[in-house]
Amino acid sequence: MKVSDYIVDLLSKHGIRVIFGHIGGFNADIVDSFHSKSANHFVLGYHEQASSFAANAYSVISDNIGVAISSGAPSTCNLIGGIANAYFDSNACLFIVGSVHSKAVRQSRNIRQNAFEEIDICSLVSDITKYAVKIKNADEIKYEIEKAIYVAMHGRRGPVVIDIPYDISRSDADESLLKGFDAPAITESDTSYLDKVQEILMNSRKPVILVGGGSRLGNSRNLLKQFLNKVRIPVVASLCGLDVLSHDHECFAGFVGHYGNRYANLALANADCVVILGSRLDERQMGGYKSQFAAGAKLIRVDIDANEINRRFQETVSICGTVENFLNNVTELDVSDSNFQAWHSVIKKWKNRYPSYDLGSKEVNANNFLHAISDYLSDDAVVCADVGQNQMYVAQSVRLDGNRRLLNSAGYGTMGFSLPAAIGAAYANKTMILSVNGDGGIQMNIQELQTIKRDNLPINIIVLNNSCLGMIRSLQHNMFEDRTYVSVNGYSCPNFADVAEAYDIPYLCIDSVDKYADFSAFVSDSHPTFTEVVLPFGSNNPEPGQMLDNQKPFLSKSDVELIKMEVDL
Repeated sequence: MKVSDYIVDLLSKHGIRVIFGHIGGFNADIVDSFHSKSANHFVLGYHEQASSFAANAYSVISDNIGVAISSGAPSTCNLIGGIANAYFDSNACLFIVGSVHSKAVRQSRNIRQNAFEEIDICSLVSDITKYAVKIKNADEIKYEIEKAIYVAMHGRRGPVVIDIPYDISRSDADESLLKGFDAPAITESDTSYLDKVQEILMNSRKPVILVGGGSRLGNSRNLLKQFLNKVRIPVVASLCGLDVLSHDHECFAGFVGHYGNRYANLALANADCVVILGSRLDERQMGGYKSQFAAGAKLIRVDIDANEINRRFQETVSICGTVENFLNNVTELDVSDSNFQAWHSVIKKWKNRYPSYDLGSKEVNANNFLHAISDYLSDDAVVCADVGQNQMYVAQSVRLDGNRRLLNSAGYGTMGFSLPAAIGAAYANKTMILSVNGDGGIQMNIQELQTIKRDNLPINIIVLNNSCLGMIRSLQHNMFEDRTYVSVNGYSCPNFADVAEAYDIPYLCIDSVDKYADFSAFVSDSHPTFTEVVLPFGSNNPEPGQMLDNQKPFLSKSDVELIKMEVDL
């Protein structure tokens, strides 16, 4: 059997029917074999970085492994951004690299390069992969692919890379002689923590659950709802956890962090117990290194990665395992006597007093627009945010009600993520997709508009256009005496109406508040659209302070005193 055919059959056994990437001489055999199966779809991107981001998104939405493929050194190096993104955001991705003939590989590191388009990709990505291997003979193919898929999907998820020389892809192998990978047995997790967790919850008056990206996996989202049916604890979310609990759920209490909703940060800062589910507690999320992060609260921490346990803070209860398994166990606890209605009422007061939007504003505002158009999204819509101000606007104001999902480049933080992520999401779930971009970020992978139009994907592109690199402009204003080099001066963006016309995508311009409603009839779940929202120059997000409950603009003294009174339950 031809090795490339066997690779495709093996991927199919793991439910992989969609691959993203670009074709070249070194991976042409694999692409050809993939196309030979009518159920398969190879999605040609116009830059491998975009394909790698699409694979990330596909992994999250499908809850399966996402696959991208490349050919030769230039093509492979273009994948690195997506490999890094998968590593930092814990997305299960397989990157298959077609490379030079196995006989042409350099034999000494003293030789810079032996063959055309040769590169040692496994060494290059060793710090941003869970596993990377170069196939040296056809007999290894079954073992290495099965191992790579297992490693990517188990434990803390992440990317794996398999480098396959093109002569091996073209060779034959006897399937009956190929050795497979034996996955290690999964041991049942310890449940000795349950009594302590029950005791802490029963003695708490102001608990908060903080959900992160690890809460999205498997059946965790449904299990969380079941637990909240038993005990109504307010839930706040990190950037990667914003789609874990529907925002119209009575327990949802907002987005936390530097740029979070003020009411959510107040809830976290004043909690007496924080249950942390699958969140790595990064610096932006905690509110800076000067933050005390829920000082005095008892911390119950659940994380699949043992290296994260007690890394930031000394936790009261530490559980190394999956969020899904933890929720399965704690749902059986008897906490029926717990009543946190007074605490919910306080958070509701804060939510009403400190909203992240002002629907009465007469000026076009990104937060107001995104909050308003949430009414026009389907219940299973997928929202893809780029990086920069637009990302924070989305996190603060888009309502992820029902089964809506949100995709971000959170840890890696790469501009140009949203458009290709939307493509990956569209192939994982045929539903309404929203791709939110800044005028700067969309230009980093703007070529993928052709992929969207070519495949007639239901991706609704939004460009929040303030005619500058807004987050950097704000930084330069605050720290460099308003010297806005290349964020304003030396920066420009195209006429987006012309861009939409060039790609034959319907275009809508929102340049006044009374046009917000026009989006209702324009947004589509069957074909692409392009909406430009013309923002005032200099539009800003709330700026971070030194602590979670001390965001700019700072609260008045009377507000601070009122909050102190309110939290004294």
